[in-house]
Amino acid sequence: MHTLFSFWLLVSFVASGYFLVKLIYSFVKGGDKKYYAKGLVIAFVVLNISSLCFRASETPEQKASQQIQRETQEKDSQQKVAQQETEKKPAEKKVNTAVPPQQNTPENKIKEKIKGYIPKYDETTLNDITVNPDLGTDKDGDYVALVRLTWNRKNSGKMSKEMLDMYSSDMAARIYEDLPEVQELAVFWTVPYLNGSAKISFERANGGMRYTDQMFDQNFNK
Repeated sequence: MHTLFSFWLLVSFVASGYFLVKLIYSFVKGGDKKYYAKGLVIAFVVLNISSLCFRASETPEQKASQQIQRETQEKDSQQKVAQQETEKKPAEKKVNTAVPPQQNTPENKIKEKIKGYIPKYDETTLNDITVNPDLGTDKDGDYVALVRLTWNRKNSGKMSKEMLDMYSSDMAARIYEDLPEVQELAVFWTVPYLNGSAKISFERANGGMRYTDQMFDQNFNK
């Protein structure tokens, strides 16, 4: 149904352009103005109806995906502006940000990698990352990552739940690819606007990280 409405949206858009051009041409060169005016009105009405139906037929996943795309585009634009402003400023003395040798531990490597994911999640701030040895495996060097985040977007409980689930799943997928030593992941969310909290847990399995637990408090049902 979503595809059908998108087709009618495209057809009505093209028809509107066609009748508009013909109407202008009929005013300049002469012609049946009433016919083209009537066609333009009909095409415009169909265009508006198709647009409303197209939006109404979107699934929550499509809406969430489009929202992420818009937020990513806005963030990229802001980063470009900030970069241009930085380039205009006089060069500052570089500070050595290298991690001291004693801090080059597996735990810190995991933390720094996970920190790199956070900017991809709009209006998300990092509270804390804890990395512990995984005592549930026989292999040395396996870890459990506990990530505590705050989502500052003002949104409904239902949409907030969908977005937090999407962000958590994305983080789990990245960890599966980038950090094979992480066997379990637990993401704790705080949402001030809802006065709510959530926990989404994963564990490594064949082919990816699978859900082991999802807990959203009652404020996400609003």
